[in-house]
Amino acid sequence: MAASQAQALDASNVAVSSLKEHLGTLRCTNGQVQTADALRYLETQAASEYDVVFLDPPFNQNLLPSVCALLEERQWLAPDAWIYTESESAPSTLGLPGAWRLHREQKSGRVYYALWHRNVA
Repeated sequence: MAASQAQALDASNVAVSSLKEHLGTLRCTNGQVQTADALRYLETQAASEYDVVFLDPPFNQNLLPSVCALLEERQWLAPDAWIYTESESAPSTLGLPGAWRLHREQKSGRVYYALWHRNVA
């Protein structure tokens, strides 16, 4: 199954340029990439429900809990969404939304990878 749409946000123009290049290489026409501060974007834009979300915020800035809270509060997630996170802290210490259940986690070096399942009936 292919994604009907994809959206990527990054504050770095270099990262955005690279992602756009990759989309071109893949001939992906249903992907958008834009330079934006994710927190401000989630706070100010009209929400669309996403089924899959990847979160890899800059480390040591405590941004992940705020982003996750905005995803919930502003209704950016489908009821049965999957959320992938990368963090410098163990997933159990992040204080993420109560509707999210940790499905799987792994650590490599200093990075914790986690897959969360949101289940809102």
